[in-house]
Amino acid sequence: MTEFVNNSGQGPQSAAPAEVLIGFNWGACFLNWIWGLGNKSYITLLIFVSGFAGIIPFVGMLVPFAMMIWFGIKGNEWAWQNKQWDSLEHFHSVQKTWAIWGIVLFILGIILSVALFAIIGAVALSSGALNK
Repeated sequence: MTEFVNNSGQGPQSAAPAEVLIGFNWGACFLNWIWGLGNKSYITLLIFVSGFAGIIPFVGMLVPFAMMIWFGIKGNEWAWQNKQWDSLEHFHSVQKTWAIWGIVLFILGIILSVALFAIIGAVALSSGALNK
């Protein structure tokens, strides 16, 4: 068995250990650019450029979604390569916290969107706007 060498924070030229590459990074997926700033993975700022794809019908929705999936797949590798971590345990602990916050905020966003849609629908029905 080889001894673990902490090569975190040494940039893209350093290979991330297999223990880091396992799994999908939900924090990078749902909190993309915020996660990127916190993990020195500035490539996630491309999510802002993806908004320009909105001028092309249908593609405007797919590009940001595809980027979120890409961030989730590559997030662990990028975070390991771009930021110094004390240990594998420290890395996994921090990424788990990002994942929890990402999932919680995503679910809250869905709940608030549904609630807002219901409120707008109720106001429209009560005003008779839909009956005309």
